[in-house]
Amino acid sequence: MKIKPIFFLLLISVFALGSCDSKKEEQKAAPQVPKETPKPAEVTPPDALAKVGDRYVRVADYEKQLVKLSPKLAESEHGRKYVVNQYVENVLIEKEAEARGLTKDPALAAKIEDYTRSLYRNSLLQSLKEGQKPVSDEEAKKYFQEHEEEFIQPDRVRLSLIEVPLDKEKEIISIQKDLKAGKDFAQLAMARSAHVSGKRGGDIGFVTQKQYKVLTDVAFTMKQGEISKPFKTPTGWTIIKVTEFVKKQDIPMEEGIKRARARLEATETSKSFDTLMKTLKEKNRVVLYEDKIKQLQKQAPAEETPAKKGP
Repeated sequence: MKIKPIFFLLLISVFALGSCDSKKEEQKAAPQVPKETPKPAEVTPPDALAKVGDRYVRVADYEKQLVKLSPKLAESEHGRKYVVNQYVENVLIEKEAEARGLTKDPALAAKIEDYTRSLYRNSLLQSLKEGQKPVSDEEAKKYFQEHEEEFIQPDRVRLSLIEVPLDKEKEIISIQKDLKAGKDFAQLAMARSAHVSGKRGGDIGFVTQKQYKVLTDVAFTMKQGEISKPFKTPTGWTIIKVTEFVKKQDIPMEEGIKRARARLEATETSKSFDTLMKTLKEKNRVVLYEDKIKQLQKQAPAEETPAKKGP
């Protein structure tokens, strides 16, 4: 009877030892998960002026924006803050454009390319201009005096007309009688003139003495408000009315020299640009396939209609 309790205790001990060994084996077999290393706290750059998401606005960004706006803004705290906020808005716009897929829009990309090429072209022209020989006052003055009419607005007259075909002489005489009786010129032009200006009451706008000479040779002998007698033109019988005279507007010599110099410089820059393009075409071996160009459609292809989205 004494042996059984001792045996029972031994049996429990064996099971306990086996259980401990199995736990140790399970712990050894389990994969060791490395402990996470805490991330170091983010250090704000010393020159940071603002933060937009994960992007900092730094002093260099502020200085670039200041130049684009006005250096005077740096003179006040309000102005400096305004510059920073403008740059922040630019960053926000860029982020939102990217989020909406605008940066991948082909039409928008094409416009950006065109604008970029335009900037390159203007910068190139400016560099060519800077390399030119300056135009002297004497050269500009001489050019202005020789081309004065091109720089000033000459005498002008505003005309209205009524015109009928050459075989309608009786018609133009009838219209003349109505005008003498006091009927309105514009109403008669709208009702009876065969000229395209009839829809506008006969008004053809301002013309110089060198324009429409068949009309202005008569008009410049008349007074403002006067109506002419019927006269023949190559297109029909005509009556004109002078509605307004504007005298030549002279400009001071100093202004004339300034305008002449600008034109001469622009002409020289254009010549330099043409020469540059000729050189670049030869250098880059530009070839135009004339036969294929002639086969191009005379009209631009119709734009594709975007597919309608489903409901």
